[in-house]
Amino acid sequence: MDFSLALLESRHSVRSFAPTPLDRSIINMLNSEATYTNSHEAGLNFRFCPDDNAPFRGFARSYGMFRNVNNYLACIIDPTFDHALERAGFCAQRFVIRAHAAGLGTCFVGGTFSRAHVNTPVEVYEKIPFVVACGIPDVEHTTLMARLSSRMAHRKVRAPRDFFDGNDAEYQAALSRFPWLDSALRAVASAPSALNAMPVSLKVTQVDGVERIVASTSNPDKYAAELGIAKFNVQAVVPGFWNWGENAPFFPD
Repeated sequence: MDFSLALLESRHSVRSFAPTPLDRSIINMLNSEATYTNSHEAGLNFRFCPDDNAPFRGFARSYGMFRNVNNYLACIIDPTFDHALERAGFCAQRFVIRAHAAGLGTCFVGGTFSRAHVNTPVEVYEKIPFVVACGIPDVEHTTLMARLSSRMAHRKVRAPRDFFDGNDAEYQAALSRFPWLDSALRAVASAPSALNAMPVSLKVTQVDGVERIVASTSNPDKYAAELGIAKFNVQAVVPGFWNWGENAPFFPD
C-alpha cells in the first residue's frame, strides 16, 4: 500500500460538509474503490451513493450530528462469511484514506442513519453495520457532535505506547525485536473508533514457535470493525499482511 503515516495521522472525522457536489472524477475514483472491495472480498457488497441524503434526513436536525451529508459509502456485508465485519472495517478504512488523500472529509457512522433509506438493494441475509459519510469539508460550520468529539479527543490523548499490551520491559524488548513496531503503534493510535473507544492493541506472542505481533480488542464481538480498521492502518505503513481474527498475527515482508 502507498499511504504514509503522516497521511493517516492527519485524518480526522468530519461531520459538517459543504453542499458542493463532488467532481465526476472523484465519484469515479470512489466507485472504483468500492468495486475493488467487492471483487476481492467475499461477503462484502460496498456501494458508493453520491448525491443522496435520504439516510441522514432527520438525524441532522434532531441530534446536531451531521450537516449536508450528501454522499456516503454503504458498507453491506453477508455476516455468514468469516470475519465479514472485520474485513468490512479494513476495506472501509482504505476507502476513507483514499478519500482523505483526495481532499475529502469522512466519518464512520454506525447508528445515526436510516438503513431503510440507503439507496442500494440489500438482500434479506445482508446487513449494513455502518456507512461512511464523505464529502467536501465545511470549514466554516461545525456540528454540535463535532465540537463534543473534538473536546473528547483532546481530553483523551493517548501515546503509541498505550496501544501495546505489555509492561515496559516487554515494550522495550518488542521495539528492539520489531523495529517497525513504533510506526505500527502510531498507525493504530490514529485509527478512527466509535466514541474514541480506541479498543485495539498490539502485543507479542508465539505463533507456531515464532514471535509475532498480534492484534486484539477489549471486546471481540463489539469491536470487530475497529479491529479491521486498525489492521488496515498498520498494513498501510508497514509492508506485510495480517491474518483475520482476534489475536491473529502480522507477517511483515
